[in-house]
Amino acid sequence: MQTGQVPEGEPVALLYCTDLMFGVQLQNMALKTGYRFTNARPGSPLADAAVMIVDLGSRGDWEAAIREVSARGVPVIAFGPHMDAEGRKRAKAAGATRVLANSNLARDLPRMLTDLKERVLTTSDEDEDGEHDA
Repeated sequence: MQTGQVPEGEPVALLYCTDLMFGVQLQNMALKTGYRFTNARPGSPLADAAVMIVDLGSRGDWEAAIREVSARGVPVIAFGPHMDAEGRKRAKAAGATRVLANSNLARDLPRMLTDLKERVLTTSDEDEDGEHDA
């Protein structure tokens, strides 16, 4: 697994993408929004993360990866061609929180990552203050 260089302690984005071009775009979006990133490889164990981003065009069993990570309570953002309605339905059925069309990825993903990061940091601060302990 390759991990992006952002200060330790920042949330991790788990990237499930076997396409080099999309992979580099995802890494850059993660870094620009303050996430470290870890690249998931098909068939390898999936790391802990604050969010998982899945390219529906990836090789490997992305549905199983979505199921595993969403079962941990981790939000999953998937993306794929807008014409692949079946793939988008399968991603939602597997547990994806959001499914974006490739054409909306550059516009919507950074905002979504920023929103998720703010929620993660707010929850973390509240937990440290003891305000929301179970």
